[in-house]
Amino acid sequence: MLQTLLPEIKPKTLLSRFFDVAQTYPNRIALQDDKKRVSYGELQSWIDNIASVLSEYQVKEGDFVAVAVTPSMELLAALLAVQYTGAAYVPIDTKAPKDRNLLILNDANPVLILGDTTTPNYEGFSQHNVHHLIKEKSALPTAPMVNRASEEGVAYVIYTSGTTGKPKGVPITHKNLQALFTATEQFFTFNEQDIGLLYHSFAFDFSVWEIWSMLGYGGKLIIPSEETRVMPEKLAKLIAHEKITILNQTPTAFSVNASSLCNYYSESLALRFIVFGGERLNFQALEKWNRHFGLQSPQLVNMYGITETTVHASLHVVNQNDLENIESNIGKLLPHFDYIIRPFGDEEPDEHSGELLLSGPQITHGYLNISHEECSKFIWLDKDGISRCYYCSGDIVRHNKNNELIFLGRRDHQTKINGYRIEIGEIESVLSKQSNIHEICVVNAQSPIFGHHLICFYTTIESADVATKQLKAHAKAALPVYMRPVRYRKIGIIPKTVNGKVDKKAMLNMME
Repeated sequence: MLQTLLPEIKPKTLLSRFFDVAQTYPNRIALQDDKKRVSYGELQSWIDNIASVLSEYQVKEGDFVAVAVTPSMELLAALLAVQYTGAAYVPIDTKAPKDRNLLILNDANPVLILGDTTTPNYEGFSQHNVHHLIKEKSALPTAPMVNRASEEGVAYVIYTSGTTGKPKGVPITHKNLQALFTATEQFFTFNEQDIGLLYHSFAFDFSVWEIWSMLGYGGKLIIPSEETRVMPEKLAKLIAHEKITILNQTPTAFSVNASSLCNYYSESLALRFIVFGGERLNFQALEKWNRHFGLQSPQLVNMYGITETTVHASLHVVNQNDLENIESNIGKLLPHFDYIIRPFGDEEPDEHSGELLLSGPQITHGYLNISHEECSKFIWLDKDGISRCYYCSGDIVRHNKNNELIFLGRRDHQTKINGYRIEIGEIESVLSKQSNIHEICVVNAQSPIFGHHLICFYTTIESADVATKQLKAHAKAALPVYMRPVRYRKIGIIPKTVNGKVDKKAMLNMME
């Protein structure tokens, strides 16, 4: 388990660690896709050359470079080359509306955009085809470049949804990243024998964890094709045949992919860990996996985190008791974190619940182009005679008897209907007790016919048939009138944004 004593944060950046690995294991495979393999030595050569070309394009320390293309070996090499120059990359979701991406580009003001032939033209920005960078030879002197990535320098900027409708840029430094892996490497024992998948979009910070848990430790990172990524049977075959040791999944994705693994593979897999993140985990949905593979090999790890906390902030190893409990156990915070559970509203907190405030070396310094004075998410508080800057997560938690954190829901999941204050997470928790329910999402809505009301969207476990009338009857038996959803909608999957958050707007659009 995690150590209670704080491990020392190593001064080297993860990028420096990669170059050390490349020197130690130059012939070991670093990257693989469905067509080719690239060794650590070859990848280092790619990075050296691309960094030289980027320098010719006047990319320098402190700059931002936007990335608007789907994952590939060439793109990954370009990302590391961007960091090698001291610049940071800004991932652009290729599936997002162009107008939203323009908001991001205008805010980040990158010196150039790396794309491919499918990338739209963004007027006013210099664009370059990432696949050409590998082939382009630098005209600069052949002397090796200097790694200009520094601890305090920004490694990447990921944009999250803002309450005003304008995306907010979250700059994460190399020191933030180093703190994350210093806090977790002893538990996960990342090593040169590991094989992982780059499953997630670069616009979702789970990809950062996937990249560095392999390339920072000498492991092999496999980049699946888009077809393989979205087809559970093909993904299961890849996981089994390539002997993947660490798999990172949102619970929604795992619910689909796990069925294929259970259906097609009865023998033990090479998996050491399956890491969940990005959304609330319904432990009861793991029952089929438990019957098939158990909970020991691989270990299932539930990790809580927010973009602002550098991917992951807590860790909980799933156990048998979790499968019999509807609570969402997110475990204990990683060693470097300090935290406060702050009561919210004018009422006394229930069972010591409140908003989780986080401080420590994994916390971003703030949002891009937004001062702390303009943003209530970052506040200074005194604790134990020490003044610290805390990030207000907006997540409501409480302790259980083992001093682990139980995730109760979002602060913004609270609403008032007919004068009653309602915690939507409580409704979701109660409705999820209905047999064969996989996921519940209750959404606040307003309409001329129903007024201010609640809509329940739900998915079922595999092919189970749960009629709306059954769920309504369950709500009637367990909830007061003012907490019962007015409308219900069974859907195939709860839609998520590229950052792994529930896409409530998409669900509301289903009701129109």
